Amino acid sequence: MKTGCKIVSFVWLLASSLPASSQRSYAQHSVLSSGNWYKISVKDPGIYKIDVPFLNALGISTNNLATNSVRLYGNGGQLLSESNAGAWTDDLKENAIMIVDGGDGIINGSDHILFYAAGPDEWIKDSINQRFSHTKNIYSDRSYYFLSVGGNGKRIIDVPLVSSPNLTVTNFSERYFHELDTVNFLGSGKEWYGEELSDLPGRSLTRNFSVIIPNITTNAPVFLQTNCVARSVGVGSRFDVRINSQPAGQLIINPTTGGQYDLFAQQATGFSTAVAAGNNIGIGFTYVPGSFNSQGWINWFELFTRRNISLNGVDQLLFRDWTSVGNNIAEFVISNATANTQVWDITHPLNPMKMQGNFSSNEFRFVNSTLRLREYVAFNPANLLLPSADGRISNQDLHNAAPADMIIVSHSTLLSQAQRLSQLHQQQNGLRSLIVTTEQVYNEFGSGSSDPVAIRDLVKMYYDKFGTNAADKPKYLLLFGDASFDYKDRINGNTNFVPAWENNFSLDPLSTYTSDDFFGFLDDNEDINSGLVMNLLDVGIGRIPAKNIDEAKNFVDKLADYLSPKSLGAWRNTMTFLADDEDNNLHLQDAEIITATGSSVSPVFNQQKIYLDAFQQETGPGGGSYPQAVQASNNQIYNGTLIWNFNGHGGSNRLAEETILDQSLVNNWNNSNRLPLFITATCDFAPYDNPAINSIGENILIRPKTGGIALMTTTRPVFAFSNRIMNDNYIRFALQPDANGKYRSLGDAVKDAKNFTYQSSGDIANNRKFTLLGDPALTLAFPLLRVRATKVNSVPAAQADTLSSTEKIRIEGEVTDVQGNLLTNFNGNVYPIVLDKPQTITTLANDPSSQPTGFQSQTNTLFKGKASVVNGKFQFTFKMPKDINYNYGNGKLSLYAEDGTKDANGYFINFIVGGAGNNAGADNTGPEIRLFLNDEKFANGGITNQNPILIAKLSDSSGINTAGTGIDHDIVATLDNDNRKYFILNNFYQGDLNSYQKGSVHFQLPELAPGPHSLKLKAWDVLNNSNEAILEFTVANDEELAISHVLNYPNPFSTRTQFWFEHNKPGQSLKVSVEIMTITGRTIKSITQTIFSDGNRSAGIEWDGKDDFGNRLGRGVYLYKLRVIAGKEKKEVIEKLVIL
Repeated sequence: MKTGCKIVSFVWLLASSLPASSQRSYAQHSVLSSGNWYKISVKDPGIYKIDVPFLNALGISTNNLATNSVRLYGNGGQLLSESNAGAWTDDLKENAIMIVDGGDGIINGSDHILFYAAGPDEWIKDSINQRFSHTKNIYSDRSYYFLSVGGNGKRIIDVPLVSSPNLTVTNFSERYFHELDTVNFLGSGKEWYGEELSDLPGRSLTRNFSVIIPNITTNAPVFLQTNCVARSVGVGSRFDVRINSQPAGQLIINPTTGGQYDLFAQQATGFSTAVAAGNNIGIGFTYVPGSFNSQGWINWFELFTRRNISLNGVDQLLFRDWTSVGNNIAEFVISNATANTQVWDITHPLNPMKMQGNFSSNEFRFVNSTLRLREYVAFNPANLLLPSADGRISNQDLHNAAPADMIIVSHSTLLSQAQRLSQLHQQQNGLRSLIVTTEQVYNEFGSGSSDPVAIRDLVKMYYDKFGTNAADKPKYLLLFGDASFDYKDRINGNTNFVPAWENNFSLDPLSTYTSDDFFGFLDDNEDINSGLVMNLLDVGIGRIPAKNIDEAKNFVDKLADYLSPKSLGAWRNTMTFLADDEDNNLHLQDAEIITATGSSVSPVFNQQKIYLDAFQQETGPGGGSYPQAVQASNNQIYNGTLIWNFNGHGGSNRLAEETILDQSLVNNWNNSNRLPLFITATCDFAPYDNPAINSIGENILIRPKTGGIALMTTTRPVFAFSNRIMNDNYIRFALQPDANGKYRSLGDAVKDAKNFTYQSSGDIANNRKFTLLGDPALTLAFPLLRVRATKVNSVPAAQADTLSSTEKIRIEGEVTDVQGNLLTNFNGNVYPIVLDKPQTITTLANDPSSQPTGFQSQTNTLFKGKASVVNGKFQFTFKMPKDINYNYGNGKLSLYAEDGTKDANGYFINFIVGGAGNNAGADNTGPEIRLFLNDEKFANGGITNQNPILIAKLSDSSGINTAGTGIDHDIVATLDNDNRKYFILNNFYQGDLNSYQKGSVHFQLPELAPGPHSLKLKAWDVLNNSNEAILEFTVANDEELAISHVLNYPNPFSTRTQFWFEHNKPGQSLKVSVEIMTITGRTIKSITQTIFSDGNRSAGIEWDGKDDFGNRLGRGVYLYKLRVIAGKEKKEVIEKLVIL
């Protein structure tokens, strides 16, 4: 079964972009910018009390604390509007509070503060139909407020008495909801579901609830609205609903089909009525399964009835009344009141008002207009709610920060690495960054709640403030930390560090998704949930999905190396494109469209095409596989490729049904300082918001040293047709330099590609499933200078003649700026590659749904060298191999140059390759070959690690053949005399400086089993003379430290010797000690060093033959103990030495 997506498509059409509405207005400074601030939180709506002990525990001194100086800020704590045109509040607003003071103007003794809090959830009113619907806060179960001291605080005012009522109100419209969010089936979307009903073991088909409505109005109608979901494959199911044990209706749930990408469950909403029989209303659900293993879940239910306005048995009463709304003056009568009863009008929660009224005969009466629905709370001050103390917070003022090119939102635990990343960009190109923590953003833009909309509102404020100035408007947003679909930490190992935005769909695998695009729609009219608005990205957005400081450091370390001269190399001239098989060649055709775009936009880059159906498929117990294609992909990773692009089926744990890539392959990569951008047009390769999935995509980015520098990848199932459009548009924008030769950054390329795709294709959902994992301000390592050929065999390059076999060719050239001016201060090396004509490769139709088809590939290398660049000019000579394609056609000269700090590239195609030359000469001898592992210190028969690098030093008077055109004339390595374990190494050959006659191969061998091995390498010169060499070696288990071939040289010696050993820990620091002892075991000299060796043979540890006191030892035989420590492992060997 395929790991990827079905090949289907659909299109969502967009309306034309609407005109922008008016700009928001922002405070110059946040109220948090000065003074002392203390954060508190509440869970439920109601009147809260803050007394002297609470203030002291919070850290506020009440010594001479003036009552008028206490201030409370907060915006309510409900969900923020995702629409930019929705209700919005800037900064924190001051709330009106009541101070209960003994009269001395100082808070002391039993003095206290009263305030109203609306709680995190919200009732949305429908004034036309006089109804309510609840909205549960999916981000937080608490609302937050901020206390401060200073100035004159805002206080609750009294509402004057109103006379002449024409209506008396004694009961009100009560409302209640139940919603228990415990499960999210797909690990995606905002919707969570509650109690399960099923006949599975340990479950029940029935669930009962008791809803207590104190002082319910006798015989009041009860209205119940329920929402349930069920998964019943093939046969529908239902919920039977009961009110007070009486049948109250059924919810009929349609069946599901059970397909991988079909609806996980079906949903239904029902409406029931009954008559209240008392304060306790019983709500019951019975699930009637439709199929085996059928399951149902209660999502939520809402209950509405009439309730008396009475404080009998309750401390606080929230009430409102739809029936009295109109052109009336109503008198509200509260029974079971006391002389201390207060009523606040909380219609505007931040500005409650105290209602004046009359108390008599246990009733409190007040009068107010009912032109609109108003909310009230009645309470007795003796029993009030208490907030929780969250503690003091630091001052902050994001409202007054300076313009920034990039906004970095980091979790506090990752802040040091976010700051380091910012410094790298500042040093590299002067990029200005604003670095903020999620907590700072929540406090200033979300009233303390962890609502991701707060991040969007922060970015929008910068966009609004500085967007009119191109130099100052924000260009990038970097979300520095992993995310999770679980905002409330209900799942184990949660990773909700910097939140993602999830859409509203949680049952449909094809409709649900997460998208960081949400944070980049910044115009006033934009609304991510609306199809009537052309939402376009205004900033480039990227994410580093680090779960801890080590992963964050891994990425920043790689970024630092990527931006440094360490990463210079001709690998920057290569791009690799992979295409899946089957599906009637769909993915190959898509790859051909994309590569054609790349060649058209930027022909300087060399393309390596790895199309699976062009390789022989092998069949085994686990199904089909393409070992040669896997090897070709790994070879490209090792050699280096600027972009690695895949089209086809895939998932979070592998690419392609035949597994062209999985975690084990990634974990064995050795490509430090040659990190690609990975583009994966496949299904959910990096669902970073699912903590339960350790995806290949995330591993590629956050693993140390190796892997990739960024990914343009997907988080959910996607569609091939739309993938190709997005992929093609990205390649077009990413590879197109401007007039000054500058390329778009990763973030700009993604932004422009997405916006163009939004406007042209209309498939919104598919595009939003693509995300940039990486630094949006980073520009790929495109060479920014130019190289050109000026002469071929002393003839101007534009007039170059045909290059034929066996001829000796001399090419001259120069390094220039983008305008073509010679750079006389450029001194370094140029790396030329001469390619034969493009060849047609025909696929093999390995599967029934694959057809033979031809495609063009230009990869046969006639020469790959290295030459000096002096004062911007260079020349090199080489001999054309016999093994060319003798037909005539255009070849390609690919050029890359670097001077240790900067680099250049170029190409030349106005020359012909073909025909036979007459300059073969009298060479009948094959190349000289020397073989090593990991470094050139390796000795035949030595010990090595399980993933060694093969090094082959080759030399021949005519040059080395890497053309790949002749039959069996490749550079080939064979392991253990097994013809199935062979590797073609043409692409790994690199000529030595200023010589076409010498060069080397560096090749990452696959993981080898511990034990003895042999390797045979055969190579040919350009005149088709061959030679071979064999290397014997022993592989030690990488999990255990191993040392061998311990020796000292010279031995015997008189005044100086060196200690050597072999080990299986290349690339690691080793602590080495040598103890020289007498024959009786007495230590007379100790040497301790920390060494680092790229290979398996250590550097020599030198000894001058003297003891610890500087005295020269006498002649004779001595023992020495060599001890090696690697981490927690230790090995030691005792040998003899002789002093003459």
